[in-house]
Amino acid sequence: MSYFPADAGWTEMWTDWHPDEIATDLDRVVSLHANTVRAVIEPDTFGWPDVQPVYAERLQQFVTMAGERGLHMQLTLFDWWYRWPWVRASKQWSRELLTRYIGDPRIAFLELRNEILPKPETDKWAKKMIPFLRTLMPGTPVTLSVAGLDPVARLALLKRGLGDVQPDFWDIHYFGGGGAANAYAVFAAAKAIAGSTPLWVGETGYPTVTDSSGYGGIPWTRSAQEAAQSHFLASVAWGAHANGLAPAGVWVLDDLVPSAVPDRKAAEEDPDLHYGLFRLDGSEKPAAGIVRASFDGATPLEFNSGFEDGVPGESGIVVPAEWQTHGKDVVFTDDPSVAASGSASARMAPFGAGSGSFSIVPPDGGASEGVVVRVEASAQRSDPNGRLFLVVEWHDRAGHLLSRDASEPLAADAATWTRLSVTARAPRKTAYARVDLVANAITAPVWFDDVAFSRT
Repeated sequence: MSYFPADAGWTEMWTDWHPDEIATDLDRVVSLHANTVRAVIEPDTFGWPDVQPVYAERLQQFVTMAGERGLHMQLTLFDWWYRWPWVRASKQWSRELLTRYIGDPRIAFLELRNEILPKPETDKWAKKMIPFLRTLMPGTPVTLSVAGLDPVARLALLKRGLGDVQPDFWDIHYFGGGGAANAYAVFAAAKAIAGSTPLWVGETGYPTVTDSSGYGGIPWTRSAQEAAQSHFLASVAWGAHANGLAPAGVWVLDDLVPSAVPDRKAAEEDPDLHYGLFRLDGSEKPAAGIVRASFDGATPLEFNSGFEDGVPGESGIVVPAEWQTHGKDVVFTDDPSVAASGSASARMAPFGAGSGSFSIVPPDGGASEGVVVRVEASAQRSDPNGRLFLVVEWHDRAGHLLSRDASEPLAADAATWTRLSVTARAPRKTAYARVDLVANAITAPVWFDDVAFSRT
């Protein structure tokens, strides 16, 4: 679990030191069933190239507080630091900081550099520092992480640049792109590049902001984005598990106040303030439950398939949580007055004649060529006009549409809830399957309920 106090991010955690607050926060880390907490260390704050005793003692106090709660430590070194030619000073600084932790079982591993940008000067520095840290801290694994819009490409570049000097495991940071639909495929591609060296997703997260959305078609409201955060982290959890990886590390424990960002003036809806699993008032967001289950080894697959969970859209109309909506001349609602089962359904009501869809990539929607999925849903109409059907869309890792498979349409004279289904096989280059509940050229309200997604 990545961590800063809610009011003191990055360097301010160390300069504005409040151990009682940190101790309380670590109790909440434990409540999520995490086994490791991350300390991000900036040399220019701790003292460069000589570590100042006050900051060494604060780090030791943090390690002690974590250890008293059964937590191990990830020590992220050289954050916000760019003096790549200074290898001798880098070794001196590392030795002064880490000597007291040699053989300390509380230290889970060392992250040499957070989100390093592979290039000749960083490669040369890392090739000197990885062996040095292994010698200094025998038995403590050493890694370094990559991120970016394409962490797979960054990982390949870093691996080539390091040559024969490889870390004990590779660490990629994944923040999606159009949600977490491609998580499974990204992790599979990264795992292939890692080869025999283990791979870990060291950071992942989703900001619950109200001025944008990581998922197109999901409202820019706080509760809708909190539901999207849950969906994102469930997709990451399944994608990691399906690739045989350990549970992903999560960014970050708490939402932050604007003044917690030390290097710029942060606006209220700055994404960096809203990645937390806990709100500023200390209450849990729904995603905390997803992370807790993931850390316990489970892979939550629920995706509001029965539409029992509704969230307000920007207009105040309640829509199904987690589902993306797209269409023209239709109003989308979560309807508590009509249901095939349970307490609600998904409703589309047209202005005159309209068309639209409810869409979702289930948490286990990641796929590769040859995977077969089956989608079922109940549908109901209030007049015979228009067509209602299910679609499975196959997309590649970049989100490009590869092909579609559709169910038979709902009969025009269907008078009651009717079950629709489609079975589809993934084509070449598939990364994930998207489920669409489609209404085309309708002139009266229609409903969908009880969606089922399965892999065979």
